[in-house]
Amino acid sequence: MESVAHHSSAPHAANPRRVSLDFMAFVDENQKGELCLNNYVLKQELGQGAFGRVVLAEDKNSDKRYAIKEFSKSRLRRVHSGRGRRRGWRALRGPSAGGASPDTSNPLYLVRDEVAILKKLSHPNIVRLFEVLDDANGDSLYMVFELCEKGVLMNVNILKKAKPFPEDKARSYFRDIILGVEYLHSNDIVHRDIKPDNLLLSSDDTLKIVDFGVSEIFASGNDKTVKPAGSPAFMAPELCESGHGEISGKATDIWSMGVTLYCMLFGTLPFVKDNVVELYESIKNDEPPMPETTDPRLKDLFKKILAKNPSERITLQQLREHPWVTNDGTEPMITTEENCAAVVDEITDDERQAAFMTMSNIAMVMKAVAAFKRRSHHTTETAGRNTLYAVASATTPVSESRANADVDSLTEGVKSVSITAAGVNP
Repeated sequence: MESVAHHSSAPHAANPRRVSLDFMAFVDENQKGELCLNNYVLKQELGQGAFGRVVLAEDKNSDKRYAIKEFSKSRLRRVHSGRGRRRGWRALRGPSAGGASPDTSNPLYLVRDEVAILKKLSHPNIVRLFEVLDDANGDSLYMVFELCEKGVLMNVNILKKAKPFPEDKARSYFRDIILGVEYLHSNDIVHRDIKPDNLLLSSDDTLKIVDFGVSEIFASGNDKTVKPAGSPAFMAPELCESGHGEISGKATDIWSMGVTLYCMLFGTLPFVKDNVVELYESIKNDEPPMPETTDPRLKDLFKKILAKNPSERITLQQLREHPWVTNDGTEPMITTEENCAAVVDEITDDERQAAFMTMSNIAMVMKAVAAFKRRSHHTTETAGRNTLYAVASATTPVSESRANADVDSLTEGVKSVSITAAGVNP
């Protein structure tokens, strides 16, 4: 049987990863007519997510494969607008060099701190970002991520049960999630959309947390937020209340981890209803069904991780010491100090400026974007389902505009989608 030790016990490098930066990005076609961005040959679309499409790419110098995700800068700017009303990384770091006023009309300015941070994150359970290319004359950013060859953790659908994992395997993957989320929280980053679709498996079966499209970065020690985010079936009860006040972002991540664990063990969602309004009521009021034969330790864990009151919900420190997680102490996890050794350094002005590479040839950029979209239009959905990232089956997070929509529109939208995993398509 496969050992689970490598998922949760192996220490990793203590120093943050450094990403080499290049300010010139060239777009061209090779002799086969394939589109190339710098040294990457774009092969096929892997899927689409809430913030853009993902394409499989190969490094023509090494043949190593990557996932390149296209983001909409205007969409990122809309997401960022909610963050500006709260204290965050930018407030911590003060004015830019020379006292210049922030150019908040420039989408690149609004997201470059986040990109610089993602490029510094260094953890075996967080997907690696290698570089970012900016289409200076269009709406797109292209982010180059590591490829997770085994794809999404599992496809959970409200209409069809997925095959559950054996308990030992589910424990192994859940320990990976704990370590990844603990690392993020230690760096004041709240993911806000933990779910099976955003958990990928590498070729060696290591779980990686992906998709930071609705994540938030907070001032040290302050994880409070009022903005709705995430996918409905994985939302915490406090987010299902109309007009809720400030809530703990970290506590909502822990709830989503609990829903994800339930999916892994039982192959279905803990709360299943026909529309979002009923779903929210179920999340707030119902207890998840569990077979009578369920391990008592697991029942205790679900009681604590799916506690309706966030102040009574289990913490990450308590979670990593829970008897089910550690298998009664026979599988101890690495310490928090070891797990979070590779902290995010202070971001320098040079790193802010270097967060993006700019495509220099306008004519080639226009040709590249057009060719990229043409290829995407003709690529089948199946290719993305079997390979990687942001995915044909992906759950779409609730956007800020959709979260503020009236109940009738929200309910009507559910008729054409699966809730699951559902989310409401923007």
